[in-house]
Order: sequence, then structure tokens, then C-alpha cells
Amino acid sequence: MNRKQSQRLSWRDNTPVSDKFDDIYFSIEDGLAESEYVFLNSSLIIEKVHQNKFDSFVIAETGFGTGLNFLLTASKWLQHSSEQSTLQYISVEKFPLSHSDLHKALEQWPEFKELSHAILEQYPLPQAGFHSIKIQQNRIELLLMFGDAAQSYSRLNAKVDAWYLDGFAPSKNPDMWSPELFREIARLSKPGTTFSTFTSAGIVKRGLKDVGFDVRKQKGFGRKREMLVGTFVENQASKTIDKPWFELPASKKPEEVTIIGGGLSGCSTARALADRGVKVRLIEQENQLATGGSGNPQGALYAKLPVKQTTQGELHLSGFLYSVNMLKLIDPEESFWSQCGVMQLATSDKELARQNNLIEQETYPQELVSHKSAEELSEIANTAVNFDGLFFPSAGWVSPRALCKHFVDHPNISVLQQQVEELSFAEGYWQLATQSGETLSASHVVICNAEMANQFNQTDHLPLKTIRGQVSITEPKPTNSQLNSVVCGDGYISPAQNQQYCFGATYDLQGKERNVTQDDHQSNLEKLSKVLPDIHADLASEPNELQGRTAFRCSTPDYMPIVGPAPVQDQFIETFAQLSKDRKWRFENAETEHHPNLYVNTGHGSKGLITCPISAELLASMICDEPLPLPKDVIDAINPARFIIKKLIKQTI
Repeated sequence: MNRKQSQRLSWRDNTPVSDKFDDIYFSIEDGLAESEYVFLNSSLIIEKVHQNKFDSFVIAETGFGTGLNFLLTASKWLQHSSEQSTLQYISVEKFPLSHSDLHKALEQWPEFKELSHAILEQYPLPQAGFHSIKIQQNRIELLLMFGDAAQSYSRLNAKVDAWYLDGFAPSKNPDMWSPELFREIARLSKPGTTFSTFTSAGIVKRGLKDVGFDVRKQKGFGRKREMLVGTFVENQASKTIDKPWFELPASKKPEEVTIIGGGLSGCSTARALADRGVKVRLIEQENQLATGGSGNPQGALYAKLPVKQTTQGELHLSGFLYSVNMLKLIDPEESFWSQCGVMQLATSDKELARQNNLIEQETYPQELVSHKSAEELSEIANTAVNFDGLFFPSAGWVSPRALCKHFVDHPNISVLQQQVEELSFAEGYWQLATQSGETLSASHVVICNAEMANQFNQTDHLPLKTIRGQVSITEPKPTNSQLNSVVCGDGYISPAQNQQYCFGATYDLQGKERNVTQDDHQSNLEKLSKVLPDIHADLASEPNELQGRTAFRCSTPDYMPIVGPAPVQDQFIETFAQLSKDRKWRFENAETEHHPNLYVNTGHGSKGLITCPISAELLASMICDEPLPLPKDVIDAINPARFIIKKLIKQTI
């Protein structure tokens, strides 16, 4: 998706009309009544709610449009469901409305004012990919996918209870109603999954029958003679699994989970589970949270975007957008973060060429990133800036330790100071041997203790590495201008928090020194002098006043985090040994073995502010058997089993 793919609208009597497809978004006569009849009532949603046989209910839709179906369903859900149940609503839109057009469209439905406001507050930028939105204290979760319907659903991991097959009519938009889409609908369905759609076109009827749906006609809405409804029976198509080593184990929402590690990874995972009603015991060996890589006073909140989209770039951008939305909701007063913007300076000719190429490609919306001259950036920053660069207006800085404290402030979370030395599994429970000699018992365990995550027998194959970093901390001088934006060059500096500047940081792959050093202070000052000469002049005048902090980032060989179920290494090697001879070998009926209810969330490096919260959501969704908030190829790229598979292919194991 690029900037040209946002939907362009015309308006007929307050009804939005797509210029591209020359079709209306909802009935001119009564769009709300049509939506209720065709989708909510025909899918028997309220009847299923009253059965109260589920913790969550999953509805998937083709064509988000103005969001009318979602708003109606969410409103009815809140009226009829229990407070313990959640609605998981998944929708796709190839040509998303602009924020202003969506706002105008939703003004037609004042009865949904509160829900509309919640959606508009978190409505994504027109950027391809998966976007998670949570409203009503997490009782309703909207996963909004921007992109082609068939392609987007092919990347989804979920089990759907009911389908709303909406979108423009097959005669207007035949490309959407494709055999590829019908196959994905079947893949994501289970016996008993229902569908309803306003159309009775033969291409839709035949397409759904061919993939295993029992299809029926019923009276359409208003003057429309017929519409289609049906139920999924079975899928006769082959169930050959691509990359079976990344298949996830079955799971069922637990009552409690124990987490090892109290940094950003562990605290965000604890909160994601607690918000789902799961009791969490968070174990941290130090006497306070976020003492390692998550303990710096401030961290830059932004994503360095690739010119051409990559799996890593998609994870970082999805995580960044998710973190920004989350922070706006949990801390609207900006008490421990600031959406002050981030500038990424082009400090070399190579970086300048890369940034120019990025802007020319128009891969990212202008609301996300734009090019600025040094003069423009100087005005934004309120101090002299030496280079042109990119500006991210929705980015900023966060206090990681304060964010961790917020995460664990929940009645479902208890924090225990203890050091876990060994894990063993017996009779359906994990036994956690601690340094004090006490043994703790847990049904589910998530390992989040950074570079120590591979200290256990079950995870000792994970290739974790540490990268030493030192930040410098000092008070602004009275003569110094107040910095108004985060500035990133070879290092970074944030606007002062609590009358202190935090800047740096060093990036030492070999360093083991845990003390703060003057050499690293000097290195940080040199980086600062290159980009912000006036601020550097003030801060460098008395270098002996600099304080600092040293920590070790936990990273991986591919610089992607490790998030997911813990594989049994020996079994993986035995099952997929043929990869060492033929990397394209197709494994039929291959079954993977994972350590029961054992998960890992580590290796976030210096990107924890944008990867930890979205990874926590991913992991909580896995554990609680919910639709996963990231595309399958991104999930595969951070799967803990990937290193075993890579070694088999390279014949190094």
C-alpha cells in the first residue's frame, strides 16, 4: 500500500460513495437496518452470545469500509454479553478511508458516538499491515488489516466463528471475490462457522460451496430479493502445511501464568495476560523492576524504516504504531512519555541517499514520516541542527522503568523477588527451583529474563548475545536552549526529563565493563557535537559533572526478538533432519514437539519500546488461544525454533 491507495469518496445525501468502484458503502434507505438484518441477525450473533459458551467470539469481515458493521456488532455485544467475554473482530480494507472521511461518515450514526470516538482515536495511518485496536477496557479487540483481502487473510492465524462477507458488489469489485479468498475463508473456519452476505451472486455461491460451506439463500434486505447465508461443514482441500516447524502448539486459556524476568518484556507480557483475566506471578531476581537493559531514564520511541518493506521492518513499524496507541490510552497526560517527535538525521552521504530514496518510494504515509531540511529541524528542535533528516511527528521518548511500573499495577499481577535457577516438568506442572531453596509450581511459564533466558536446559540452544551500552546523564545549563524533540544521529538525545538530559548511547559488541567510564562519556559527547553543536558546547563545558548508566542489551544473530513456544531441540532435529540434505523437502504429517506450556520472550536489543508491547500481545494471544495480532510470516521470523531450522539447513548442528 502506498499513499495513492487511500479511498477517495463522493457524497450523495450524506451517504459515502467510492469513486473507484462507483458503489455505496451502505444503503441510502437505511444502512443501519441493512447491516443489522444482513449480518448481525442472519449470523445469529445475539443468540450465540446468550448461549454464553465461550470466553471470546471471533467475527471476521471482508471490507471494513466505514466500520458500520463493527460499530453495530460491538454495540449489541456490549448490551448482551457478560463482562468476562470478549469480542475479537477482524476486518480487512484494501482502500482505507482517510481519518477525516471516516469521521464524517461516522457522524451519520450518533447512537455510536462513544464507540466511534474510540475508533477514531486509534484509527491507523494508511499503512499496509495489521493494526490492533482495543476498546471498552479490552472487552472488544479490532484487528484491522490494510491490504488485499485474500493476501491479508493468508497471513492470519485465527479460528473464526462467523464471517461477514461485505465489500462492494461482485459486479463492481470482482477481484475481491476470488477463489483465493474463499480458500482462506475455509482455512480459517471450523465446523459450525457461519457466514452471511448481502449478495446472491453465483460466483460467491459456487466459490463458498467449493471450499466446504453449506450455502443457502434467504430473503434479502428491503428491495433486494435474495442474499446468501451458510455454515462451514468441512474442507476437502489438501491440508499440506508450509514450514511445519513453525506450527504452534494447541493452547487453552489458563487461570495463571508465571513469568521469569521483570524488564520491559516480562512486565508487558504480565499486563497483556492480566488484562485477559489471567492471574500472573512475576518473578524478578533484583529488588526492583527494570534494572537491566530496560532501566535507562529515557528511550527513543521510533522505528528506523527500511526503504523497501522487510519482515523486520514490518515488525518494527507494527510495534511502533501499537506502542504509540497504547501510550496515548494509558498515559494521556504524558507523565512518563512524550509524543514530542523524533528526527533521524542523515549524518552521511549514504544515509542521505537512503532517506531520499525512502521518501521518493512513497511507501509510508506523510503523517508517519517526512523529509525536513536542517533549518526546519532546527526550528522544531529549538536548537541548531547540523543535518537534514527525517521527522516522525507521532514518535517521542518513554521512561522504560516508569512504563514497567505501570504495567504491573494491576490486581491480577503479583511480583516476587526471587532467582530461578532451574526448570523441570512433572505431572503437568513446571517446578521452578530457586536460589533460596524454595520450589515454586506453575502450569504455564514465560521466560523473559533477557540474556539469562538460555540458562535453562529447555532453552540452552537459544543463541543470545549481549551488547554493552552506556548513556550519559546531566542537567541542562541555564544558558542552554530547551530541546523540544528527540534527535537521533549516530546516537540520540531526548528532551530533558526531571531537569536531566539523557544521551548516548555506546554500542559495544565486545565490552564487558559494567562500570561507567569517562571514555564512553567522551564518545557520547563526540556524537552529540556532530549533530547539536550548541547543546554539546554547554554540556561539554564541565564533562566531570556527567553521570551515567551502563546496561547490556540482549540481542540475537538476526537482530530479531525471540517470541513463542519453546521447542524441544532434539525432537526438532530428528523430525526435520532431511533439511540438512534438501532445504526444500516437503514434510507430510510432521508433528512438532514443544515443552508443554513453556514460552520465551527475549532478544529485543535496543528496540524493546517498540517490540516488547506488541510481542506481549502476540504471546498472550497464543497462550489464550486468540487470533494473533501479527502476520504469520512475521510470527515465523521471531519463532524460537528458527535457529534450529537454520542450523539444520546450514548443516551446523
